Amino acid sequence: MSQPSKIIADRVAISRTVLASLNEHTPDIARELEAALFPEGPPRDVTVGGLLHALRDLLARSTEAMFAADLAHTRELADDDAPRALAEERHEVLKALLLSLRTTLASTYGVPVAAAYGIPSQIPDDPEVLLRVASAVERLLRDRPLVEPPKIRSLAIAPLAVAEDLGFAIADFRRALADVDREKREAVLSQSTKNLAMARWLSTYQGVTEAACGLYALAGHAALAEGIRPTARRLAGLPEEEDAAPSTERSR
Repeated sequence: MSQPSKIIADRVAISRTVLASLNEHTPDIARELEAALFPEGPPRDVTVGGLLHALRDLLARSTEAMFAADLAHTRELADDDAPRALAEERHEVLKALLLSLRTTLASTYGVPVAAAYGIPSQIPDDPEVLLRVASAVERLLRDRPLVEPPKIRSLAIAPLAVAEDLGFAIADFRRALADVDREKREAVLSQSTKNLAMARWLSTYQGVTEAACGLYALAGHAALAEGIRPTARRLAGLPEEEDAAPSTERSR
């Protein structure tokens, strides 16, 4: 019996791998493809045209899901501006209150009194450190009696009243920071959703396009297959020159 040439034997071996895979995996793959291509259940009579339309619709759904996830993430990032601005504003209010209190205590009662209430000479910028310092000052205002006489009686302060104001400023700043943290978590979630949608799109795009290329080629339309082939640029998310052309030009 004559033997095939090496070039043919190699192609036979390549085909054998594909044929063996189709023999083994067709039942499972068919069920999964039906679920992907026909989410409402396969029609009673599936035609080749119906198959091509199902491939088209699958890619369209994946593209729309990716587009929607991107818009949702963009909106989520835009929502961050107001809470962040409010947090910065309340941060400055709390710092200014502590600075004003220190200045008043130092000028009216003396620097040691300002130090006794735990107000540092340099008000911290870090939000968490600022909150710890402010909370400690509030406690001291409530717990430490102000027994030192003021240098100017008309400038005397009421520690409990100041503690109330400071407590309100602390609470406002904490709420603003909590809102910022919530927005950050939501942004991370929307980014994760977007990333997942992009990954699904890439998988769907590659599978649909390669299937379409194969069907075009089987129908004898190699040029059509070449026009949509998933090139390295397209797989990297970079459109080819013809992708930017108007649809009327692409259809010619």
